[in-house]
Amino acid sequence: MSTKNTRLTFSLINLMAVAVVFIGWWPVPGSYFLLDPVLFCAIAVLCLLMLSVNEVCIGQRSLFAYAAFAIWVFLSDALGGEFLPALARDVHWLILPLLVILYSQLFAKSKDALKVLQVAVALSLIIICYRLVDSAYGVVNWVMLPIFGNIRHLAMTAGLMSVFLYHDVGYRQTEKWLFVLARIIGLGLVFWSGSRASMLAWALAFFLIILGTDQRSKWRGWCLEVSAAIALALLFDVGNPSMGFLNAFFRQWSSGSMDGISSGRLTLWLKTIDALRDPYTMIFGAGGNGFVRLQLMWDAQSFQPHNIILQVLSDWGVGGFLLLVLLVKQGISGRLAWKASKDGKAVLGVALMAFLLVIGLLDAGLYHLQYLFFAAIAFALIAKPVDHGAHDGMASIKRICVPRLGIAALLLAAMFLHWTVRNYRADWPVSPLNQPYVAPHRG
Repeated sequence: MSTKNTRLTFSLINLMAVAVVFIGWWPVPGSYFLLDPVLFCAIAVLCLLMLSVNEVCIGQRSLFAYAAFAIWVFLSDALGGEFLPALARDVHWLILPLLVILYSQLFAKSKDALKVLQVAVALSLIIICYRLVDSAYGVVNWVMLPIFGNIRHLAMTAGLMSVFLYHDVGYRQTEKWLFVLARIIGLGLVFWSGSRASMLAWALAFFLIILGTDQRSKWRGWCLEVSAAIALALLFDVGNPSMGFLNAFFRQWSSGSMDGISSGRLTLWLKTIDALRDPYTMIFGAGGNGFVRLQLMWDAQSFQPHNIILQVLSDWGVGGFLLLVLLVKQGISGRLAWKASKDGKAVLGVALMAFLLVIGLLDAGLYHLQYLFFAAIAFALIAKPVDHGAHDGMASIKRICVPRLGIAALLLAAMFLHWTVRNYRADWPVSPLNQPYVAPHRG
């Protein structure tokens, strides 16, 4: 490929990456809360573009772990009774290893690939803030926002984006100032929301970033940014008892128990655990969107058990959970220790993973494709790209190169599947939380 064509391809990749970042939070008319075909198709097109400049070579053990996980997912989806809708949801997970491999190589080849993503994230935070201010006059209840639909979703996005901007080594001063402004806005939105899960996730990620060898000199400036964000959160407090920086620490408890949000989440967990007592469900799960078939829904917004472990168990059972753990283990084995002490980007990747893990355990973050995309970015930042000419321990592992044409065909099929089932269960049945769980009939 000529240098001119290569440059054009990288430009197209960067433009598509910017589109993915914006589509991830922008309200797309007609998109579905979980399937979200517009975002998935954008990510699939991004993968197709990256395939033109990258090879997909996988170690034998990693390929075996991925194949075993994919086969189990297909099995769980087939046994769940709604194969195609379940599979459409599960390709969100099946595409992640491909994204990790492609982006780890792209970051090694293009020094601007990460910066382009960060600039798109910084501009997103500024636009989100502007849209909130612009639409403030029409908001009746700030918990139900006009952009994200729910204040917790805003907090997760703003917190994740803020963490993503903590690496700017070697950038121009104008880019650094853009990141400073965006971080203050993002953190201000997190603190203003009063979301304890997002605040805890950010605090953990921030602590890990400060420990980075090339970031310690910046902690004073970052602490000033945090102070400014807290001041903005207090200044624009809307007085809602479910929101606000101070309310996050002094939220009223009712009836001698936890507040409504926490008790609702706990009830979702307990109902999911109750559903998993069924041996069939415990082993195989109910397929993608398993909580729907297990009648675990609460209302029009809170569909999931809000815990990634319970969500994986309800979708694919114990077998799928163990295979997913094996796949993750194969993906990060030896890489974190190899890079964390040498590269600030790796520290950023670890911080992103920590943030995503916390919101995945508390606020169902990893059930959204937007956050799964950033999870792939986090893994790619700590991954060691394949060097076919090297002879060290990591590169000497025998690898299998997967045909690009086959990957492209699977991506196109997945895109078609998403569009075909995009209106899956548009009319949601409601199972109130105060009713005991009853295992559905499997026919």
